[in-house]
Amino acid sequence: MRPWTLVSKQLAGVRRVRYRFGEHVLDVGRRELRRGAALVSVEPQVFDLIVYLIRNRDRVATKDDLIEAIWGGRIVSDSALTTRINAARTAIGDTGKTQDLIKTLPRKGFRFIGEVREETASPDAREGVLPAGLVIVRGEARTTCVLMGDDELVARNALRHGRETVISAMEGRGARILETPTDTVVATFSGAAVAVAATCGARQLLAEANQGLPEETRVHYRFGVATGDFDTGAEGADGSAVARAAELGLRAHPDAIRLSESVQAALGVDPSAPTTRLDAGGYELMDERSPSAPSGLPAPLYALDLSLPSQPSIVLLPFKRIGDEQEETEALAEGLRLDIQNALTKMSGVFLIGQGSAYAMRGLSGPEAAARAGVRYVLEGNVQRAGDRVRVSVQVTDTIAGTVRWSDQYDCVLDGSFVVQDEITAQVVTALNVKLASGEQARVWHKCLTDPKARQCFYRGIQAFVRMNQESIANARACFLRLTELAPDSPFGPTWTALCLWFESTRGWAANPIEAREQAGTYAERAIAMEDADGQAHTVLGNVRLLQRRFDEALAIAHEALEIRPGCTNANGFLANVLLYCGEPRRAVVHARRAIRYMPVYPPWFVEILAAAYRDATMPDLSVVAAREIVRIAPASLNGRLTLASALIRCGWTADARRVAAEACELDANLTLAKWAVSQPYRDASTLSDILDELGRLDIPR
Repeated sequence: MRPWTLVSKQLAGVRRVRYRFGEHVLDVGRRELRRGAALVSVEPQVFDLIVYLIRNRDRVATKDDLIEAIWGGRIVSDSALTTRINAARTAIGDTGKTQDLIKTLPRKGFRFIGEVREETASPDAREGVLPAGLVIVRGEARTTCVLMGDDELVARNALRHGRETVISAMEGRGARILETPTDTVVATFSGAAVAVAATCGARQLLAEANQGLPEETRVHYRFGVATGDFDTGAEGADGSAVARAAELGLRAHPDAIRLSESVQAALGVDPSAPTTRLDAGGYELMDERSPSAPSGLPAPLYALDLSLPSQPSIVLLPFKRIGDEQEETEALAEGLRLDIQNALTKMSGVFLIGQGSAYAMRGLSGPEAAARAGVRYVLEGNVQRAGDRVRVSVQVTDTIAGTVRWSDQYDCVLDGSFVVQDEITAQVVTALNVKLASGEQARVWHKCLTDPKARQCFYRGIQAFVRMNQESIANARACFLRLTELAPDSPFGPTWTALCLWFESTRGWAANPIEAREQAGTYAERAIAMEDADGQAHTVLGNVRLLQRRFDEALAIAHEALEIRPGCTNANGFLANVLLYCGEPRRAVVHARRAIRYMPVYPPWFVEILAAAYRDATMPDLSVVAAREIVRIAPASLNGRLTLASALIRCGWTADARRVAAEACELDANLTLAKWAVSQPYRDASTLSDILDELGRLDIPR
């Protein structure tokens, strides 16, 4: 990252630097400009401009320098730059006519020419403990582009602008803004009422700013408001109030404001009320017992803004049963949908939402599901069964145009000729106007299970698998093992057996995780050797080879999985995991974000990979944002907290890193760095050594 790509990030690492010039004092740590004893109101962007010119006063700052430093390289007009220069001059008592402090050099740039005296507090000095009862507001950002965007610069700009907006609103209410890294804003107020009013104002201002931004770059803040002890020092803001505010905000969904009990009492809030309206504008302030998302919606999906992909995009909702409530019909409906899903996954020209997210949207209408998944098309269907006869009705809806793109009905007999999955897939491809790439025809149209007993066994296994708990995965594994006996020439049995064993191993559901992992590799090898292997077994075997430290094999197999299944969320996620540990974190970021975009109701381990990849790719600021998302959606994630702690260390906020590390030790009373290191199969031992050295500074047992 260039030295001034993100001004606010650099300022976060500076400890109480003050610049004195004339009658002015510029306090970088507090982000304050004073003229004598009076505080001068300065917009955040103008403040950064003044700091940049002063810190680079020994040279001429060109227009390109300023655009890179203040706007992160975005294209801005000359008038926008002139406006900021004029505002900077006004703030420090200069004018364009006199140019006593900021001089314009025509066709060259600008230079600060005033006499400056620099003061820096000792890195170990404490600013002093502020009195208990001071109100702390802590906000932390969340933006879609960090999790599933394409450009790190876009993500950083979005976070910077969101942070500046929040700071501007709070400074307008008399807040003292404390230095913090990345996305975080910590502000102190003298009273609860003004703190909450400022927080509501910040949320309002942020909402207004978001209206003019592309959906994927909108920033949402979650806030915690608390009272208690507070102090600052070389390790950053710390104390009970900061920790309590962090705890409250961490459990909030984006845009929520949560109050500690003491703040509620100061405001006269009824603690038994689930929510409280603070103003006529309808901004809801939630107390800490309120749910993290509206009832019925997966928490990670709530308030997610997603733009439409460039290629045809579709979500396949779970098929419904009509009339027949038998378990066999439910299994058939789920199996049919999954067959179609797997076929479409192999097409490079289709953007397909992962089956886990589609399953989580069960019960939503087609337009609502499309909007929440960020896609244009929805495939819906229903299954009606009478004896051995089945009627399948399917339609594809264009939710943007509000029209049915295609619909059809299939009457089938459950015998060896049951190939309706391929017929429906072909019709969907035609409806979406997708042109298959060379070679895709051969791998998309798969051979169906021709034996009725084998097909029924497969569908029952799938029905159990999608429930994804310890008992259901064990039941699914039993079905798939039986399938390997009924259809020994089909890759379906060993493929899905390998998947079950992998999840049992990695999620702690197996009696012997190491043995289960080895068995997963054995079944995956068996599936891969078959002619009709669909790539899913490759995803398992690649990661088994990674844990066996057979790195070159792991990379080759994981890449082959993606070639077979270019639109598969797991193929991208598993490849990202292999790339991370094999020393290619930047490529890991690309595939981890792609996996998350395919699966908007994303599993926490996708974000664990992304956060670690950001950290290892020297992007700790984005790692912090991603790692906080892990902790929000998976509070028991040990890897999530350790990744967050190490990223915070790299951002220079040791106090917060210590708090997070302490939480990790509470999660696992037997945690040691040596024990954790065994689970981290890094190819380059020095990468793991650096991480362990960072975590070792946080009092985690060696």
